[in-house]
Amino acid sequence: MSQIDTQKPIVDQITTTIKGLKDGLKTYPIRDLVKHAEKFGPYLKQQRLETNQVRKFLDAINQIKAILAQQDDDKEIQKELEIIQKQAENDKQEAARKSENDISQKLNGKDKEEEIKKIKDSAEQELIIILKNIQKQADNKKDKLIFPKIEADVVLLKPKLAYAAARQRSAKPLEEVISVAIDKVESTKDFERLVQLIESIIAYHKAEGGK
Repeated sequence: MSQIDTQKPIVDQITTTIKGLKDGLKTYPIRDLVKHAEKFGPYLKQQRLETNQVRKFLDAINQIKAILAQQDDDKEIQKELEIIQKQAENDKQEAARKSENDISQKLNGKDKEEEIKKIKDSAEQELIIILKNIQKQADNKKDKLIFPKIEADVVLLKPKLAYAAARQRSAKPLEEVISVAIDKVESTKDFERLVQLIESIIAYHKAEGGK
């Protein structure tokens, strides 16, 4: 059996991992991503993939990255993002005040040190969860403001890669993996993880001598 045949399961391994992600591509563990790319890059080299065969796809990725970068200079968007974060900070402060009041009420009449510690520890854990949820909701609002600006371009990456795979058989394994990954992109964080995946694959492909 050839080396190419023995390494083919890496395609299935990556696609199975990605399909199993429950909350978008951003939950793809970065250590697993790098380990997969470390095997997949050389496999693509063995398939004789050259990056110029998927140049339009890679250029499209860079164009989307540029669109996201432009949002940093968009004063209107930055203003809206600041409003969202400011509201989140206010909500956090209110939650902290409420937690302090709740602790005071629960501590009323308590004099045993272990009871006091238990109440404070429990309240602290509850507050941490509340604060995390507040920030998560704020981050979701921010993402709903920005992601629609790139969503169509992200989806259109699939036909670009499919076209490359139709022209060059060596691009087919990359198309199989990245198409599954694109289906999991539903936020800017997901797109960032997609870029990390692609860049890691290309890096290991080039490290193996690929062009």
